[in-house]
Amino acid sequence: MSAVEQRLSPKERQEIESRLANYHIPFQILEIIAEECNCSEAVAGRRETRGKSKKPSLISGLNDQSLIQLRRTFLDCEDSFSRFRFAVLLSSKFTPAMYKFVMANKIRGRSNQEHVFDVCIFSRATEELVAVGMQNNNAGRKATGAEPLQEYFSAIRDILAAHPSLRSVYYSSSYGYDCRPSRLAAKTQSLKGSSVEINFLEFQDKVYRRFKEQ
Repeated sequence: MSAVEQRLSPKERQEIESRLANYHIPFQILEIIAEECNCSEAVAGRRETRGKSKKPSLISGLNDQSLIQLRRTFLDCEDSFSRFRFAVLLSSKFTPAMYKFVMANKIRGRSNQEHVFDVCIFSRATEELVAVGMQNNNAGRKATGAEPLQEYFSAIRDILAAHPSLRSVYYSSSYGYDCRPSRLAAKTQSLKGSSVEINFLEFQDKVYRRFKEQ
């Protein structure tokens, strides 16, 4: 039975809500999921705030489809919803009260080519692009090698030329790396002299970690 057709019992809803209470999920991410699951009325009129929020009451007002997607995203950690987990991680560095998150967004570079990133972060004050995140979405679940990283670096160079406000970029792999990404980035001519911060992460055992090269 699909998530669209599935219905939750009161006990199942309570269990999911209880487990999600331990997760700091920004309102903006909940809003995106609610809209995808035809539950936008549950978040209508709300907005991101600093400090303590009313997330538990908001989650309890979501429909079954939204709760199922939240479970699959944050509790079951399914690959198909990894972009939301990635966004939550980045929200710890870029507070959603000050920054806007856009999922699976196209950014046009100086070459006029559009590059797709899993997460794009914009300043709410200036509307400028400040950070992007991309994941290893290899269908064969292969470790990230030098070739896809070089393509990533090329995309970063192109959008950095068009968006000098960009200051941080993130790459995450759930399947490890079969190269040394930091050294590869340091040797990439197109990134030398750039002030942009490049971060490499890996997602293992349901936790994001900064990748440590051997």
